[in-house]
Amino acid sequence: MGDNTKGRRRERPSRRDGYTLTEMLVVLVIIGLISAIVVPQTLGQMDRAKVRAARLKMESVAAALEMYSADLSRYPTPEEGLAALTDPPEGVADWAGPYLSDRSLLKDPWGAPIVYAPPPQDGERFSLTSYGSDKAAGGTGFKRDIVLQASE
Repeated sequence: MGDNTKGRRRERPSRRDGYTLTEMLVVLVIIGLISAIVVPQTLGQMDRAKVRAARLKMESVAAALEMYSADLSRYPTPEEGLAALTDPPEGVADWAGPYLSDRSLLKDPWGAPIVYAPPPQDGERFSLTSYGSDKAAGGTGFKRDIVLQASE
């Protein structure tokens, strides 16, 4: 058994190994086009999810306010604010809280506090507001205010 490779030329592949600059540029352009389509849709989904999360948090706070009102026959005063749902207000003997298990429910998904407006008169209802992603009153689109007006 001898060496069969003797006298034979080493065969080379018909094509060079590796990629050309043009091929790499084409791949980069394709990746860029795909990301230009996918990224805005993904960001839009995240914004919609944050708006939904803000509404859910506000509904949880509204339910806690209703439990507070059922126990004390009144809503928190402007001075007490939403902190009355997690910490007993001074001078309130019938407080049966905490009415919220987590203080993070008092902040919207953008990290700003949920704004509580107590009822202006007896028999009227409170409102809760999140100023949205811009954290300022007003706005349009995903920057608009989210208001939960308690219904009777």
